[in-house]
Amino acid sequence: MRNILENFPTEKLILHKSSGNTYEVKALVGASEIQSDDITIPIEPNDYFERNLPNGIIEYYKVVDPGFYKGMNDIPDHYQTKVQRISAPIIYETKDAKELSHMIFISHSSKDKEFTKAFVDLLFAIGLNEDDIVCSSYPGLGVPLRASIYEWLVEKFQECDLHIFYFLSHNYYESAASLNEMGAAWAMKQKWDGILLPGFSFSEIAGCIDSSQIGIKLDGDIDELKHRLGELKDDIVEEFGLRSVSATRWERIRNEFIDTIQKINSIEVHSQEVEYMLPSVVKRDSITVYAYVMLMYAAAADGTIMVLSTLVDTSYQAGEYNMERSQEPRELAVWDDAVSQLLANGYIKRTGRNDRIYQVTAEGYNIADAFKEQNNLDPSKKPNDILSELIE
Repeated sequence: MRNILENFPTEKLILHKSSGNTYEVKALVGASEIQSDDITIPIEPNDYFERNLPNGIIEYYKVVDPGFYKGMNDIPDHYQTKVQRISAPIIYETKDAKELSHMIFISHSSKDKEFTKAFVDLLFAIGLNEDDIVCSSYPGLGVPLRASIYEWLVEKFQECDLHIFYFLSHNYYESAASLNEMGAAWAMKQKWDGILLPGFSFSEIAGCIDSSQIGIKLDGDIDELKHRLGELKDDIVEEFGLRSVSATRWERIRNEFIDTIQKINSIEVHSQEVEYMLPSVVKRDSITVYAYVMLMYAAAADGTIMVLSTLVDTSYQAGEYNMERSQEPRELAVWDDAVSQLLANGYIKRTGRNDRIYQVTAEGYNIADAFKEQNNLDPSKKPNDILSELIE
């Protein structure tokens, strides 16, 4: 296939690209068009050609349309590039020179999602919006559908000025995905802060992050926590150019966040206690499995527990079910103890003056829900069936 420019007065030009790369191009220069048959060179809009004339003058041509043409017969593929004469070279904006958009990425274990949701709500209250935050456990803030999470993360690391928050816990260090996120962020030298979840200490920080960097311990000294959260708020406001938060409003936002964290932690602790219930009448913090089952059935209905005694028998009713399986003294003693345990721990309260009628408390509902979820129980089944799963 012949060279279509072999009989024309071609000259060497330099093609400049926005990436900073340059290419030497043998081309035919016209007033508004530059022709070249070197298709290995990637010519794109907004590139520019540099032309050095024999008299020392330098001309510049901005690419308007690359003008690639597919060859046919003995005419090869070639460019007929539409250009515009410009007076000076184009100054491309490099990544270092341009202002990167700010974004917060919350690296955490999915098992700690309730803590991260509370933190996202705190960020919203400070003034951030959904476009500023990436948190996989918060609806609408996760990685896009069908995207490769690690490719997407690397892209964001390159495109944005990311601020990473590591929600450090025992769950975090048991999660391969979380540790991969930590490594990727560290490799890209991103700004980061550590949030230590309840039950996790500074001495347990490991991995590639600096364990000596001051972090925020959510179950630490309350005055220290308030101070660190204030520093965090000021940092976020300055970083994202937000309007300042008034002292009165910030105090309310901060205290609501701390209260939420304490409630979540209380539920988490109780959930852990329930999770490891042994298949016997083993007590854990003075609560038997019978007491938990009774509480679950009451919470699944109207929240009422009644102890009804007649001359003939005694029944322990939680919701719509009688708990006792017989009138044997040993059986009745088990359920009587269960009521006493629930009452002593504040999971139920007495509502009847003379009769033994009880109502599940707010904390009792939380404990009942945790027990049901951790043991994957279905309260539509009969109590005997549930007890058989747990005990026998």
